[in-house]
Amino acid sequence: MINPIRHLTTVADHQRPRAAAGDTQALENRLDRLALICMAMWSLIQSETNLTEDDLLARVKEIDLMDGTADGKITRQVAKCGECDRPMSTRHTRCIYCGSGQLIASAFDTV
Repeated sequence: MINPIRHLTTVADHQRPRAAAGDTQALENRLDRLALICMAMWSLIQSETNLTEDDLLARVKEIDLMDGTADGKITRQVAKCGECDRPMSTRHTRCIYCGSGQLIASAFDTV
């Protein structure tokens, strides 16, 4: 007789790698789309202005340093909820403790 718990565990173990691979592929596809959009935006900006690659790289460096570290990424800041004063990530649109809505300071706070 087959042990149903062992059988389900075995099935789940075989499905995890496929699910992770699917998640990874979805992230890679999203990254590729975002890179394409960024390239198109930069191309449009360049064609309509006198901005150069050096201008773009200088701005990237400036924005990278906004969080205090030149590491090639933006570190999400932790804020305090205006209602309960508990720490709140900018990823959330509502406080996970009291449910209060968070003000969005930038369009990028919603990404």
